[in-house]
Amino acid sequence: MRRSNLLSAGTLPFYVLAFFTLIFTLTGCGSVSGSSSMPTPSPTASPTPSASPTPSASPTPSPSPSPSPSPSPNPSASPTPTPSPSPTVANDKTLHTEDVATGLDNPWSLAFAPDGRLFFTEPPGRLRVIDSTGLVAAPVLDIHSQTPGFEAGLTGMDLDPAFGSNGIIYIHYCTNLADGLHCRIARVQVAGNTGVLGPVLFDYRAQAQDHTGGRLKVGPDHLLYLSTGDHDTPASSQDITSMNGKVLRMNLDGSPAAGNPFPGNPFVYAMGFRDPQGLAFDSSGQLYGTDHGPTSNDEVNIILAGGNYGWPTCVGICNNPSFVDPIRLFNPVTAAPSGATFYHGATIQGWDGSMLIALLGLANNTFAHHVHQLFLNGPGGRTVESEQILWQNRFGRIRDVVEGPDGFLYFSTSNLHTTVPNHPGDDRIIRAHP
Repeated sequence: MRRSNLLSAGTLPFYVLAFFTLIFTLTGCGSVSGSSSMPTPSPTASPTPSASPTPSASPTPSPSPSPSPSPSPNPSASPTPTPSPSPTVANDKTLHTEDVATGLDNPWSLAFAPDGRLFFTEPPGRLRVIDSTGLVAAPVLDIHSQTPGFEAGLTGMDLDPAFGSNGIIYIHYCTNLADGLHCRIARVQVAGNTGVLGPVLFDYRAQAQDHTGGRLKVGPDHLLYLSTGDHDTPASSQDITSMNGKVLRMNLDGSPAAGNPFPGNPFVYAMGFRDPQGLAFDSSGQLYGTDHGPTSNDEVNIILAGGNYGWPTCVGICNNPSFVDPIRLFNPVTAAPSGATFYHGATIQGWDGSMLIALLGLANNTFAHHVHQLFLNGPGGRTVESEQILWQNRFGRIRDVVEGPDGFLYFSTSNLHTTVPNHPGDDRIIRAHP
C-alpha cells in the first residue's frame, strides 16, 4: 500500500523540530536507555517459533466416550514467541556435559534402577546396562533374531515399581510372525546384569514397521502405558477397534486397566495420534506426550482419559471441541519430538517442574537436533510460560532424556543409520550437570 506524502516541503522543519524535542525529553526522563527492566534471556535460551493453527478439512470424528474431554486452550496461537526463562535458570552454557557411554546403536529408552544402574534399549534387539564400572559389554538381553530392528525393533522399556526386589523389566518390540508383523509388550526377568525373556503380556497386529510409536512407561498408578503409531495407516488412528494411533493403558499383567474410557476397546486410554514417541508424568501424576506431525505440526500434548487428538482428521490446532489441541505446536518448524521427562529437584538451578523433550530431525533440519525445555504453568499445566533450546546442533539427533538419581540430566543420541553426520563415538549417552 502506498503512503501519503505527509512531509511536504512546507512542513518538514516543524516535524524535524518536534522529533528532536521528543527525543530530548525522553532521554532526560530516562525512558530511552540501553537496558530494559525485563529480564534478559540467557544467550542460549533462544525463543522458539510459536504455534500457528493449521487449517484442516471439516472433521468427522468417531464417537467420543462419555464424558468427553474439555478442549485445551489454544496454545501460543499469537505470532509473539514464547519468552525464554530467566537468566537464573541453568542453560547449556552453564552446564557441563560428558559422555557416559559411547559406541552405541541408537539408545532408545533410558531407565534408572533404584541401585543407580542405567538400563537402555537398542533397536537391533539389545537391552543393555551401565553400572558403577561403566558400560557392561554383554547385553542384559539380546533378541536381535526376533525383531526387524529400528522403529519396529526393541524400543520402549521401563522398570517394574518393585524392580529392586523382583527384577522385572517391561519391553516393547515388534516381531514377524506367520501372519505378518506383530508388536508386543513382554516381561524380562533380570538377575544381576543378565535377563531372560519372559511371557508376552500384550500383542497386536501391525500393518507396517514405520510409525510404531513404541514408548512404554509405568505410571505412578502402577499401570503400563504404551503409545502406538498409525503404522502408515492414518485412518486407523480414528478406528476405536484398532490399536494403532493410541495411548493404551493396562495392568502390569497385560490385562485392560479398569476405568479405561472407550467401551469399544478396553485397552484404549486416548486416541488420534500419528507417531507418538514420548510419554512423561509430571509431579501431579498428569500424563503428557509428544507426537510427530505429517509435515511440521509436531505436538506436545496433555494426555486426557478419553481424549481424541485428531489425527488424521485434525492436524495442528483446530479449535474443535471434538478434539484436544496440543499445548505446544511446532509450526512452521519441524521438531520431530521423541522421549520426554519432567525434572524434579534443585540440583540443576531453576529446572524444577520443567519438561524436557528429545528432538530428532533429518540432516536438513535447521531447528531440531537439541533438547527442548518447556516451563508450564504448574503441575497439570496447559500453558507454556517460557522455553529454551539446549545443545542445539552439538550432538545431533536426541532420542531420549531422563533425570538420574544424582539430579543430573541424561540423554541419548540417535545418529547411526541416518542422514545426520555421525560424531566420533556415536551413538552415545551424555550426562549434563552443574
